Amino acid sequence: MRALKSNKRKNRKSNNNNRISTEKVSFIFQNKKFLIELWQLLFFSSTSIFLILIFTNQAWEPISFDQTKITGLSGITKSDIKKTTSIFYPRNLLELNPKEIEYYLIKKLPIKGVSVSRKFFPPEIHLNISEREPIAFASRFSSNNVEKGMIDIEGSWIPLQFINKSKKSKIKLSIENWNPNKKKEILEIIKNRFILQSSLQKIKIDPLQEISIKTEDFNSVLLGSDTDNLIEQMNKLNQLQKSLPNLLINTKVKIVDLKDPSKPELKIEKTLRDNR
Repeated sequence: MRALKSNKRKNRKSNNNNRISTEKVSFIFQNKKFLIELWQLLFFSSTSIFLILIFTNQAWEPISFDQTKITGLSGITKSDIKKTTSIFYPRNLLELNPKEIEYYLIKKLPIKGVSVSRKFFPPEIHLNISEREPIAFASRFSSNNVEKGMIDIEGSWIPLQFINKSKKSKIKLSIENWNPNKKKEILEIIKNRFILQSSLQKIKIDPLQEISIKTEDFNSVLLGSDTDNLIEQMNKLNQLQKSLPNLLINTKVKIVDLKDPSKPELKIEKTLRDNR
């Protein structure tokens, strides 16, 4: 009987020791986990505070145009951008409003679109510019003078100094006496110019605001003051071009009047004398 009691006591002591050992290990593990979490918290807090201090310092530091990165330029130069945006520099990043810069650039320069963004590390302004693509040479009256420029497919005016030389050499179409009141009609003609069998070379607006065109084969085609019948007029001109060589002998068409496409009129001049 005594031997049994002794074994029971030993088992109780062993179980107590195991339990104490397990509790000790669990306590150590919990302390270690707590220390790791505390270290992580301190590290990230310190890093965040450090970055916030740097951000605050950079954000309030005045920047110059030299810290502006520009992409997308072709005819417009970096000097043009610098001159136009001079009112925004020097200024700190938090004071610079990207939308304000975008609006101002589009207003002042022949730009189709622009996106402006701020970068804080390092402090920079990024401009991504989309220039207007010229499609025709143009002239217009400005302060009793004739100003020369170009227009894009939307009819927007582009001063010549903002056009790349290589682009100028590829364009053959011109518009004489361009004015914004005829923008819709001009664009209608340009967008449908490929209907013509004779290549379009010039669009002209006279003092009475009537429109005429010059093609490779016709010196002057009168279209009138609007383009409501533009497609019909162009198709009629193509028909005339096919039939004229058989109808006219020793003559040249000087003017084609298509104001009323159902009743085209021709003004001709003799080109050869009759041989007798």
